[in-house]
Formats: sequence, C-alpha cells, structure tokens
Amino acid sequence: MRAEEFGRVHHLPKAQLAAVVDGLRGRGLVDAAGGLTDAGRATRERIEALTDELAAPAYDVLSTNELDELIAGLEPIAAAAKAADD
Repeated sequence: MRAEEFGRVHHLPKAQLAAVVDGLRGRGLVDAAGGLTDAGRATRERIEALTDELAAPAYDVLSTNELDELIAGLEPIAAAAKAADD
C-alpha cells in the first residue's frame, strides 16, 4: 500500500499530501517508492491495535441486540466508504 492510499489522506491537496509523505519518509516509515517500510507497517499495526483497545469499552456496555443493531446500521456506511476508496 502506498502512503497516499492509507487512511483518509488521499483527499489532501497534492502539495500537502507530498509534505505528509515526505515527513513519513523522513521518519523511516515510507520508502522511496512511497510504500510503507517494515517500521511503517509496524507503526500502522500499533495504531490499529491501540484504536481497537480504546474503542472496546464503548462496545462492551452494549447488549448483543444493541451490537447487532449498531452493526446493521453501520454496514451501509462501511460499504459506501469502501466503494469510494476503490
């Protein structure tokens, strides 16, 4: 995955996106071709794990029915976001 395709940065103006990628490259997270380095992938994994950990308490208080209702309500939004990214 190229850094420009990660997350929600692809919408940034080209100059700002280039500055972000250059900053990631300077930190050793992105290689010369714009892909994530091993350190970049490890950082991404740590961010995803921390996000999951921090979000878990909000879901832990929901009943099974409430979780099912939440998932059903979010599925169309997730599908639309995926389609927009493809």
